[in-house]
Amino acid sequence: MHDFLVQLQIYKPNLSGQEKKLAAYLQAHPDHASQANISELSQLTGVSTATISRFAKALGYTNFQALRMALAQTSPEDDHALFAELSPKDSVDTLAQKIFTSNIDALRTTLANLDTDALTKAVKWITHAEHLGLFGLGASNLVALDGYHKFLRTAIPVAYAADYHMQLMAATHLGPRDAMILTSHSGEDKDAIALAELTKKQQVPLIVITGSPTSRLVKMADAAFVAVAEESRYRTEALHALIAEISIMDTLFMISAIKTDSQTAPLFRQVRATIDATRH
Repeated sequence: MHDFLVQLQIYKPNLSGQEKKLAAYLQAHPDHASQANISELSQLTGVSTATISRFAKALGYTNFQALRMALAQTSPEDDHALFAELSPKDSVDTLAQKIFTSNIDALRTTLANLDTDALTKAVKWITHAEHLGLFGLGASNLVALDGYHKFLRTAIPVAYAADYHMQLMAATHLGPRDAMILTSHSGEDKDAIALAELTKKQQVPLIVITGSPTSRLVKMADAAFVAVAEESRYRTEALHALIAEISIMDTLFMISAIKTDSQTAPLFRQVRATIDATRH
């Protein structure tokens, strides 16, 4: 059962005005709402039953009953623990505590929403790939670079480029026996979508890391992973999600390395020895 507050955090930017009104009531009165049927909740909130049903599905629940079950496990106090807002009035120690707590919350909520089936498929494609492309634009390029740095330690041949046109050229070489990990926080970047379209045309398994579960890129992906974060006054959503996105990349790398240990371990030792030699 998905945590209600986690699901709300993920899908909130895509909700309509009426759905956000309903969300505010559910956050404030989860116990009461979990005991009400859909007609009673409609009367309490002034939101139509059709909108309530649509809201439940928009948050990833199969129906209103599944949403009620999630609400029954939620308390109003839980909301204050997620993504504490920063204030200029906070002490340095308090600011540090809030920043670290927000990062931990981003990891915790991202993990809670991790698709195990998608993870299983992605690892299979990666470990069986003849070549693995790792691409991203803007801040997302940092995630791709981190992945490239990690996967160089494995026996899987990897391709990476920072420049968009170089990425297009590298992606042109990929085919059905390869795989691509594409990172885009918005999932709507036109260059990232162009890379995805090229990948789909060439029948390359597409693994997407993003911050938007309803984005066009997610709909194009063969496996998608969503990093959960919240934008605040002092911290943009994209930067907030970066740690979670890198953790998703790290998860893909670690599981793939473990699955290919017989090939990866000797190369890993060789890479380490080569790097160690530069430190003498």
